Amino acid sequence: MIFYRNWHKPKLLTIDLDDTLYDNGPVIAHAEEYIKTKIGVDYLDGSRLSDSLYYAVRGKMLDICPELEYDVSMLRYFIFKELLTDSGRTSDDACRLAEELMHDFISVRSQINVPRETLDVLHRLKKHYPIIGLTNGNSDPKIAGYDECFDDVIWAGVNLPSKPNPLMFRQAAMLADVDLEDVCHIGDNETTDVLGAINAGVMSVRQTQYHREESELKILPHISINHISELIDLLL
Repeated sequence: MIFYRNWHKPKLLTIDLDDTLYDNGPVIAHAEEYIKTKIGVDYLDGSRLSDSLYYAVRGKMLDICPELEYDVSMLRYFIFKELLTDSGRTSDDACRLAEELMHDFISVRSQINVPRETLDVLHRLKKHYPIIGLTNGNSDPKIAGYDECFDDVIWAGVNLPSKPNPLMFRQAAMLADVDLEDVCHIGDNETTDVLGAINAGVMSVRQTQYHREESELKILPHISINHISELIDLLL
């Protein structure tokens, strides 16, 4: 545990999900492979949807509506709808099938094996602090089975820009009725989590348990830890 900035005990904890509470790399890779195979085999030409076509349509959707960058679920929905429309489906049929595909994707994407130790830490912290999840992704803690660890979860969307924009942090503080200076955010990413927290006036704990980058810190958090278990000594 390394301290870089002045620190005091918070009144609210906000916690990132992907790559903070679990290793998200294998989870998202499996879900991507599953959905590209399903949409290609079941609805397009009978073979796995190519990465090049997927990203070409993704770029087209972002050109049409740049705000979709903040909502990964809505962006993916419109990608599916565009692919289905281009394959000859009617607009209504494409909408229906795109919704079904999104349901399948989130279900597979949320089949996460959160380590028992992580769950134990969260349960212990929840006895002393309100805890709100902040995520730029679209995993569903209820499907994954760890939703009871949180008082609430905030997802980025078209009307709520993703971290490092400070709005998600401000919304969490309002929900818990605490000042921003009394919020502590825990996350793995130097930009989305650390920079976002600092810009919002929130204390930042960077947890690098699943973070793969081995670069020098450019943005200093208040505290850096290597393992989620260190939160017990820090906060209790």
